[in-house]
Amino acid sequence: MTQKKVAPTVQTVEGNMPPSYEEANAGCPGYCYGEGTFSWDDLYIRRVFIRKVYSILMLQLFSTVAVIALFTFYAPVRIYIQTHPVLYSMSNLLFLVTYISLACCGDLRRQFPWNLILLTIFTLSMACMLGFISSFYNTKSVVLCIGITATVCLCVTIFSFQSKIDITSFQGLLFILCMVMFFCAIVMGFVVPFGYVSIQKYK
Repeated sequence: MTQKKVAPTVQTVEGNMPPSYEEANAGCPGYCYGEGTFSWDDLYIRRVFIRKVYSILMLQLFSTVAVIALFTFYAPVRIYIQTHPVLYSMSNLLFLVTYISLACCGDLRRQFPWNLILLTIFTLSMACMLGFISSFYNTKSVVLCIGITATVCLCVTIFSFQSKIDITSFQGLLFILCMVMFFCAIVMGFVVPFGYVSIQKYK
């Protein structure tokens, strides 16, 4: 009596197969990540998102301002970093590494606490770069730039915490304001060299 060898057959059951990325996100009007569905059409979600973004931005700005002030106004630190340019190269390299990691590694920037660690390293390295560059210029121009940036960011942050007006619904107004700031920056680029703000290197 001979036994026939039956080749194993693999049957694909459509109900047990996981859906593709396009199929999984087909019914989501906003963003789908994991088991949660985030709809950008929800006003509350937009407000929470804007508050978190500008709160993080303010923390980054305050950290950068603190480092720039230390490198610019405290003479021992200013002299030390000016005589050790290798620190600038190290901060520049660290900035590029963290920037590429955050930009290219999607899973890494969404994983806690690595996202906060990388964001902290990114912010501090960028602050050191800016502090090193600012230490070579007149404090008046540095304070002017810091004051303008801090004022604009603080106003937008405070405005984002109110609940009466949805800032994301004014795309046209935001575009106009961005253009105004852009052209003001261009005008300042031509006005500063003619003596509006003296930029002199420390001797």
